[in-house]
Amino acid sequence: MTDSVETNKKLVRNFIELTWNQGRFNLARSLLARDFTYYASMVNMPMGIEDMGALIGKIRDSMEDFSISVEEIVCEGNRVVTQSTFCGSLIKPLMGFQPVDKMVALHAATFWEIKNGQIVSGTSLLDTADLFQQVYRIMGAAHQASAV
Repeated sequence: MTDSVETNKKLVRNFIELTWNQGRFNLARSLLARDFTYYASMVNMPMGIEDMGALIGKIRDSMEDFSISVEEIVCEGNRVVTQSTFCGSLIKPLMGFQPVDKMVALHAATFWEIKNGQIVSGTSLLDTADLFQQVYRIMGAAHQASAV
C-alpha cells in the first residue's frame, strides 16, 4: 500500500476517535478543510463541523457508555470508506427513539473525501431499520416481563 493510502486511513481514524469517542472538536478541526461538510442519513441537511459537533454531543449525551468502533476501513486514492458500529445504552430520547435499559448498536458506512491532507466531506449511511428492531425487541420484552 502507498503511504498516501495509509495516511488517509489514519487521518479518518483519528478524526473519528477525536470527535465521536472523545468529543474533542477543537483538536479535530485541524484535520478538516475549511469547507468541510458532513451528511448523515438521519439528518435532512448538510452540516459543517459546528452542526456535526452538536449532533455528536446530543448522541453522546443520550447514550450511556457510548463508543464507536471502526470494523473496516478501505481506501482508494482520496476516498476512504469506514464500516462502523455505534454502541451504548439509550438513556434519553433521541431522534424518535425512546430510552431503553439495554445496549443498542447502530451500524454505519461512511464515505470520506480527502484533499490536500484534510477531510473535505463525510457521508454516513445509518442502518436505522436494525436499530428500530433492537429497540422494539427490548421494549417488547420489557412489556411482557411487566405483564407477568
